[in-house]
Amino acid sequence: MAVSVDIEKKLHGFTLKVKLESDGSPMGILGASGSGKSMTLRCIAGIQTPDSGRIVVNDKVLFDSEKKINLKPQERKVGYLFQNYALFPTMTVEKNIACGYRGDKKHLKAKVADYIERYQLNGLEKRYPGQLSGGQQQRVGIARAIVLNPEVIMFDEPTSALDPELVGETLKIIKKIAEEGITMIVVTHEMSFASDVASKVVFMDGGVIVEEGTPQEIFSNPKEERTRQFLQRILPR
Repeated sequence: MAVSVDIEKKLHGFTLKVKLESDGSPMGILGASGSGKSMTLRCIAGIQTPDSGRIVVNDKVLFDSEKKINLKPQERKVGYLFQNYALFPTMTVEKNIACGYRGDKKHLKAKVADYIERYQLNGLEKRYPGQLSGGQQQRVGIARAIVLNPEVIMFDEPTSALDPELVGETLKIIKKIAEEGITMIVVTHEMSFASDVASKVVFMDGGVIVEEGTPQEIFSNPKEERTRQFLQRILPR
């Protein structure tokens, strides 16, 4: 699914000015904290509203400031995994997953059971988020995002809240989703993951896209000084 974003939004300290295109291949977004990465995802998902611009997914206009189009989040078919997973604390695992389903209700029970099996949540169906580990909560969040049957799924720093030993497990899950052909945008600091999964990498700083290219182009031969400075801080020496 193609994704086209051309938006502006005034934020505290800077103005977000993002113009990006995805042909449906996995995309990684890099940048320091406060560079506008998460806000870009939130605008695509409909959680935040740009001041101006246009957002299109698979030829469907999600937002157009000139034409006064601004679809509600539940109308966008955009899956979004928040950094803290944003599970409903008073809902069980199965109900958290079910609330993301938008299809025929007669298939709901089977769909939820399928995703519980797929993400290794068997035996946890009746538990609440507070009774789960961080890794389990994350898998519930992923299942809820995928059961929507999204046209695009976005991950906001999916490994940031996990213990180090769980990072590899999470990256395997996300890589498998990418292999299934779902359009994916991932905000991440995991350079090895971005290199393995993303076909295109975007580097943001101060609310704008400074540089974009293939992982090899960005990591091995960045053209912009700001990109080089960022990579020098985070890449292993």
